[in-house]
Order: sequence, then C-alpha cells, then structure tokens
Amino acid sequence: MSHRVWLLLLAVGTFAIGTDGYVIAGLLPEMAHDLDVTESAAGQFVTVFALAYAIGAPVLGLAIGNLPRRPVLIGSLALFVVSNVAAALVDSYGTMLAVRVLAAIAAAVFTPAAAAAVPALVPAEERGRALGTVGAGIAIATAAGVPLGTLIGGAFGWRTTFLFVAGLSVVATAGLVLMLPPLPPEPAIGLRARLSVARTRGVPATLGLTMLWISGAFTVLTYMSPVLDAVGGIHGGALSIWLMVFGLAAVGGNALGGRAADRYPTTRLMVISTCGLTLALASFGALGSLGVHGSLGAGLAAVALVVWGIFGWSFAPVQQHRLVELAPESAGIVLSLNASAIYIGISLGGFLGSLALDRSGVPAVGWTAAGLELMAVITATAIAVHARRHPHHGTDTASKTRPSHTDDSPLPL
Repeated sequence: MSHRVWLLLLAVGTFAIGTDGYVIAGLLPEMAHDLDVTESAAGQFVTVFALAYAIGAPVLGLAIGNLPRRPVLIGSLALFVVSNVAAALVDSYGTMLAVRVLAAIAAAVFTPAAAAAVPALVPAEERGRALGTVGAGIAIATAAGVPLGTLIGGAFGWRTTFLFVAGLSVVATAGLVLMLPPLPPEPAIGLRARLSVARTRGVPATLGLTMLWISGAFTVLTYMSPVLDAVGGIHGGALSIWLMVFGLAAVGGNALGGRAADRYPTTRLMVISTCGLTLALASFGALGSLGVHGSLGAGLAAVALVVWGIFGWSFAPVQQHRLVELAPESAGIVLSLNASAIYIGISLGGFLGSLALDRSGVPAVGWTAAGLELMAVITATAIAVHARRHPHHGTDTASKTRPSHTDDSPLPL
C-alpha cells in the first residue's frame, strides 16, 4: 500500500484530536453558561488539557516508547473516543476538567507517535511534506471540524459536539485498524539517553521558540469567541464562518510550510512565520484599542485571521522538520518533547489570556499575544543568525536545489 494512504490515515486521527482540542474556542459561552462558570474559568478546560498533555507526552513516551507503534496508535485513539463520550455526559465543572485530562492523555500518546511514524514511512527528501500531511489533520480540523462543531453546538447543544468528535474518532480508529501496517518500535533507549536528546545542540532553543510561538497564538485562540464578538459583533452562526476562514488559511499555511521546509533553510522560514503571526495578533489588540466595531471590525478581523492562519500554521511543519534535522535518530523522543513544549505554551497562553480578559478586556488579550510573538521573532532571529555564522554546525546552509536538508549535524545553541 502506498505510504500516502498511511499518512492520510494518521491525518484522520490528528483531525479528530484537532477538532476536540480547538472546538472549545467556539463553545466557550455555552459551556460557561451551562456549567455556571465565567468564560475565563471555562477557558481553563483548554489550560488543563494542555498541562496534562505537556506532562503526559514525555512520561508516556518513556513508558511506551519501545512498544510497536500500531497498537499504540490504535489504543490511544480508542481512549480518545471514551473521553469524548464522557465529556458529553458530565454535569459539573470539576468532572469536565477531569475528562479533559483523560482526553489529553490519549492525545499525548497519539500525536507524537503519529509524527514519529513519518520517518519510517517516507524517504528523507519527502519528510517535510509528510509531516505537513500529518499536521494537515489538525489544520483541516481548524478549517472544517471546529466551525462544524461550533454549528452543531449552537443548534443542538455543546454536548452534541463532543459526541460528534467521538464519532470522528471512531471512524479514524476503524481506518487505522483496517489499513495501518505494522510499524516497528523505536530502538530501545534508556532514560539517560532520552534526557540527552533534550540537550542536543539546537534542540532547547527550537523548543523554546516553539513554546513562545504557540503561547502567543493561544492567548487569543482560547478566547476567540469573546474577542471576535467585541471587535466585530461576530457570534452565533457568523462565528462559524469566521472560524472557517481562519481554518482554510491554516490549511494553506500548513501545506506551504511543509513544501518550503523541503526546499529552504528552516531557520529562515521560522523567522518569516513568526513575523507574520506577530502582525496578525497585534491587529486584534489594535482593533480593540481603537474601538473599531461593526462591519469594518468584522472585515479587518477576517483579514487578520487569514494572515494568522497562513503564517501561524506554516510554522508547524517547519519547526518539526528542524527538530528531526537536529535529532534524526531520535525523532520520536524529540517530537514528544516538542509536543510538551507546544502544550506548555498552550496552557501559558490560556492562562495569560484569562488574566488579560478578566483584568483589562479584549484589547489586552491581543497585545499580550503580540508581545509573546515578538519574543518568538527575537528568538527565531537569533537562531537564524547563529546558523548563518556557524554553517559547519548546522543543516541550514543547504542550497535550495538540494531536496531536503540531509546534513544531520546539529546546531550548537
């Protein structure tokens, strides 16, 4: 069977997880009202999910990293089904928090395992595009799953949305059971060796950059519903349309980033992505501070969402490609560390967004996000400058005519 089919199956799994992870942004007001909490408190469903994922990814990666990947992928997605059915049945805030932890554990196993399977399925020169394909599941979830889930929640209640996600997960699990081939486990690696991967030259800096990138994005994304309502009166059915605009741009950005990572130096691409994202997130702060409302605010918000989707989502396959360049023999480990960095950033973004919203309102949410992204730009620029000055230490001196960066020597940062 073609490796393209296998990659598509993994993308279906990440699509289900992506829908579950992001759909809360569109359901926040309804969930807060039904569970009798504030919107900022309901936003902690995102924060607790992210924290559980951040802790679970490396711990579970260590515990099950030497198991065959096929049953790991299938079993984790089956657990994800159970967690979403449970989410549809809970009737208290505390229980919902616990269910989100369960969902995070399942996602923390599946997502890095899916990304780590890529090197075993595709040749090196196609690795960037393959990572983009797997990541496209999450991007497409943003484009289609989240708006659809928001529509379903608006029409039938937010609990029905979680049943919808459970159904998606069942389909993905069945596809993996029927068509995913056996995948060998990673070579046995002890705890000391695993920890040494985190100290590989270039890896800490790239993980730090990733955490800043995602924390800025989720400062706004977690509270997308109140932000868009404030700047453009976008709520209800209109919210689904704006989320779809964002998601379609994200799909394009993800594909663009995957292809670019196979042709151009990844360190330079990370600078470009973070610069564009900084401008997009600052737009929400500016719109709120200037008091822009109505159709003008809605239109400018749509433009900002498109820029955000393209630049923000192009970063994801690029930084994954960079990490695999830096630690090619330990792809699964470094990608599980990457997952932790991402979800630490998500939890930080959700927490800072909550503080900004409660204390200063919507404009502060946008400016806080932009500040985090500005730090990401500075970090990405430092990495790129170092790579340029020390080309013998890194992989980013490859000419664009070479298919993918195959020099495995790490960048000393």
